[in-house]
Amino acid sequence: MKLVRLPPQLLFDITELPFDVFNAQGQLLLPAGTPIDYAARLQLLRWAVYAEETNSLPWRQQIEQLAEERKERARRASEDYLLSSRRRSLSQEWTMAAMALEAALREPRDDGRWIREARELRARARHLMDISLDASVCHLIHTGGLHTNLYSCHQSLRCMVVAGECARVLGWDSGRIESLELSALTMNVSICRMQDMLALRDTGISAGLRAQLAQHPRDAARLLAAAGVTDGVWLGAVMLHHDSQFDAQPLAGLSTAQQAARLLRRVDIFCAKLSRRGHRAPMPGLRAVREACVGPDGKPDEIGTALLRTVGMYPPGSFVRLASGECALVLARGSRAHAPRVAAFADASGAALAQPKLRDTTQASLAVKASLSPADVHERPNHEKLLALLPR
Repeated sequence: MKLVRLPPQLLFDITELPFDVFNAQGQLLLPAGTPIDYAARLQLLRWAVYAEETNSLPWRQQIEQLAEERKERARRASEDYLLSSRRRSLSQEWTMAAMALEAALREPRDDGRWIREARELRARARHLMDISLDASVCHLIHTGGLHTNLYSCHQSLRCMVVAGECARVLGWDSGRIESLELSALTMNVSICRMQDMLALRDTGISAGLRAQLAQHPRDAARLLAAAGVTDGVWLGAVMLHHDSQFDAQPLAGLSTAQQAARLLRRVDIFCAKLSRRGHRAPMPGLRAVREACVGPDGKPDEIGTALLRTVGMYPPGSFVRLASGECALVLARGSRAHAPRVAAFADASGAALAQPKLRDTTQASLAVKASLSPADVHERPNHEKLLALLPR
């Protein structure tokens, strides 16, 4: 019996197994006809999955045909994007970017096409950041606190934006920044589906899944290398982005790849604190900033300082309560870290304002008094309308 290995993610879009699947030693793992439900997906993610070559050939040919059709649709969608981008808002552009990233990472084959798509997406994202960095951060953090749709790809985009800007604050050159941003986009390529599933759960995870999560940086780096990536900073940042051994060391004492990994790890943790997971509400913005930026001595280190300069004490996209009692959404950084640019959308009693208003938080009567979690906010504003209040 000749076996061929199958990416388990390719089995997720069917309702039941069309053939037996085995491990590398030929031992039966799941028989044909097994329903592909949530439990089966978790099992498949834990295993290296093989199928008998002849029996699986028609299915594999069908999958390859569907993949080509999907790529053709993606190509046409890209053309449509260029034709209609002027009609879309910045928020809609970021939503489409998350969908494009998910499509690119869905099938990380050795032919390297997904790498080219990731590079193209990074260039598109850089364009959106150049249009408005604050509005981009506001959209990505705000929506991450409200829903878990495409959690893995949204998290990668958040990290790309925040880490890239932190690197600019640190004075890194454009080549290093590009490598860092590409590492943020691809760091979770081996577990995108798993992350999306786990983001919907409120229960703990098994020891097997925990081990797979711990292994995913190395798995992702192997997929990148197999697809032709030779950039040492890119590969190193992905490989080491969960490694805490560099946290206490000065950046100057680390290699370029280690510096990128340390920055990416910090930003990844920070963005995760601001994001919803299952029914777990995100942290208030100020608390997330303090935990990510301030060390045991009560002072921010180099990366913490860069992060503070990038998002301020109250990150764009987070909620705050003003001295007036009003509830407001942080739209952008202000002239001072503790005085962001905000739009009030609810009065002191929680009732929606007839028209949202920009508020000057440098005034004592409108200063920020508290950072709020989305769970503390009962009125859900349209953040696109609030962003439109900012002067161009």
